[in-house]
Amino acid sequence: MRLFTVLSLCFIIAACAGPMRKAEKYEEKDEWLRAVVEYRKAYNDDPKNVEYKTRLIRAESKAADYYYHQGVLHLERGNFDGAIGEFQQGLAALPDDARLAQAMNMALARKEADSLYMEGLHIEDAGNKEEAKRIFQKALRIYPDHKGAAESLAKAQKKSLAEHGEEAFALTSTAPITLSFRQADMRVVFEFVAKSFGMNIVFDEAIKSATPITLFAKDVTFDQALNLILAASKTFYKKVSKNTLLIMPDTKEKRGQYEDHVMRTFYLSTVRAKEMADMLRTMMTIRKMMVNEQLNTLVIRDTEEVIRQAEKLIDLNDRKPAEMVLEVEILEMNRTKAERLGLDLGSYQIGAMIPSPGTIPLSGSISSAIKQTAVLTLPSATFRFFKQDVDAKTLANPRVRVLNGKSAKIHIGDRVPLRVSTIVNVTGQVNTTYDYKDIGIKLNVEPTINLDNSATVKLGLEVSSLGANLGTTAEPAFRIGTRNAETFMLLRDGETAILGGLIRDEDRKTIIKVPLLGDIPVAGALFSSFDTSKERTDVLLTITPRIVRGWELPAKEARQFYSGTEEKYLDQGPFKNLALPLPEVTEKSDTGNTTSQPPAAGQPVTPAAPSPDNGSDALISQPAVFGFSQPVYTASTETDMEIKLLIENVNNNAREISADLQFNPQLMQFIKGGVGEFSAESFQVVVNEAGSAVHLTVGLSSNAARKEKGVLATLRFRATKAGISNLVYQNPSIKNAAGEAISPQAQSARVIIQ
Repeated sequence: MRLFTVLSLCFIIAACAGPMRKAEKYEEKDEWLRAVVEYRKAYNDDPKNVEYKTRLIRAESKAADYYYHQGVLHLERGNFDGAIGEFQQGLAALPDDARLAQAMNMALARKEADSLYMEGLHIEDAGNKEEAKRIFQKALRIYPDHKGAAESLAKAQKKSLAEHGEEAFALTSTAPITLSFRQADMRVVFEFVAKSFGMNIVFDEAIKSATPITLFAKDVTFDQALNLILAASKTFYKKVSKNTLLIMPDTKEKRGQYEDHVMRTFYLSTVRAKEMADMLRTMMTIRKMMVNEQLNTLVIRDTEEVIRQAEKLIDLNDRKPAEMVLEVEILEMNRTKAERLGLDLGSYQIGAMIPSPGTIPLSGSISSAIKQTAVLTLPSATFRFFKQDVDAKTLANPRVRVLNGKSAKIHIGDRVPLRVSTIVNVTGQVNTTYDYKDIGIKLNVEPTINLDNSATVKLGLEVSSLGANLGTTAEPAFRIGTRNAETFMLLRDGETAILGGLIRDEDRKTIIKVPLLGDIPVAGALFSSFDTSKERTDVLLTITPRIVRGWELPAKEARQFYSGTEEKYLDQGPFKNLALPLPEVTEKSDTGNTTSQPPAAGQPVTPAAPSPDNGSDALISQPAVFGFSQPVYTASTETDMEIKLLIENVNNNAREISADLQFNPQLMQFIKGGVGEFSAESFQVVVNEAGSAVHLTVGLSSNAARKEKGVLATLRFRATKAGISNLVYQNPSIKNAAGEAISPQAQSARVIIQ
């Protein structure tokens, strides 16, 4: 008995020590996830063992730190997939580690932003600059610190300004002037404006006679004065250099002589080039346009204004089509009952065999000879007792992805060869022609996706089965039973439609009996055979559309744009710049104060800097960063410590700042919070029920002076137990006055309690 007890204890100790030894070996190889798995096995086998629990907690913490640092190394090298894999292993070891979760989200954001950045570069190379800019902006919204997307967006915007001819003139003065002319010579008016702003004017040879102009305008800039004189004199200009203009009459001949033509190739992604060419010819007058159907491109040669108008139309109409997944479930139920019961006497024939002539003996009577040699054949009798009950069910659940306006087909069944014709040639060779027929369930679906993500679905369903052979074995002719349904329906995204009622019933009853004997009451059943069959088939179909990608509509402000007059295409109205405010000239007074005064003649004017944008793009260009006053805090048990939450790059439009700060509640206990260095209209600090996170909300005043960097809040904690606790921001957010929110960057810190 003692030997048995000792052996049992040894076996138990060896069984428990096995996972522990494996875990220690994995630790030596830095395979921490496998070590955690082995420790978990040992702890699950013996949950009361304190040593196993301690080792498991230590291994989980070590694994989280190891995989976090490995993932950071991959991120620094630009290997996003490797970083995500390391962070995933760390979360598998310690799922509640907020630092790993935040790093995982950042890695995913960087990977997605990098993918969008590469897509934007390809689209930019294809010539679709507006779509490329939108993709760069989307990449910056996902990860604001993406340098490549920020640089590409800045270059695209700068290039767009240069292409739109918005490069400023080299004026020696930007001071506004007053024009007052009555029946003055056109050339005199041009020369006065050119002299006032330091520009050179050259007249075309067609401007010979003096054209009188009457014009009065007060406090106008060079652009405004130039546009007014051009409209009054029916002329236009060509920019020779930054300070030289060539003036000529606004006629078709002169425009053809002086207007620059450019040639641009547009690479279309969705719309066919031929269809886009028809649209452009309908809406615009384009001098030369060529369609390359093989590359799906449009080549246009015209003025820069026409090219820009065509580019806007192409950008608005060459959109990615909507796409959906159709979840179809087809249920076919077949119920067949058959019963055969009774006496089957075959063909009910009686045959008597009479001897052939010449075999009847001469002695004796003929009747005796027949009795001795004649044979009577009776039919074979078979008693049938057969009963069959079949309950069959065919289930199909296909899923098909289809573009808007395209047809999707589903066939579940067989392709059966049916003979069409038999031809015998002159040599006697027989050739048979077959036609393959689809038998089973056929479904045709064609969706039209609407702007509200609903779909108009054209549905056609056919259920067919191969029936009995109506011909012969040599000349078969099969019967094909079909049931068809075709309908149109309007379905919302995720709405399920049911199509049922395709039922076929077949009921047959056959009685075969011996004449006269089968008609005898009660006893006639012995001379009868009953064959009964009932067949019922029902088909039920359900279809559920799910939108994968809806219509990508452009912004409202981009759907309508100015296109010029009836005779000329323009990006803006000829007198639109008259509504612009006059530039201000700032001069320093003797006392050092800055005053705003009208400029002296000939003095250059520096335009005022534009005010920052109130939209969300301003938040994107200057991403905020949540941080701490120290990367590592130290404290002793049963003492209080103060943690300052910092924030950088606070935009002037920020109105509300919020974040969750997570910590280890077993080591730290939240006491209270206080307002930092920002002027706050509201301040709220709430700890969750588990005591593991603090939710901070700071409402900023719109009138108070704003700091770009400072202490957002001061939190006081008490150290309750020795250990290391991570401080991690969760869900940091900044909202502007319009209620738009962004997710800024966040740093982490640690608290070491001794």
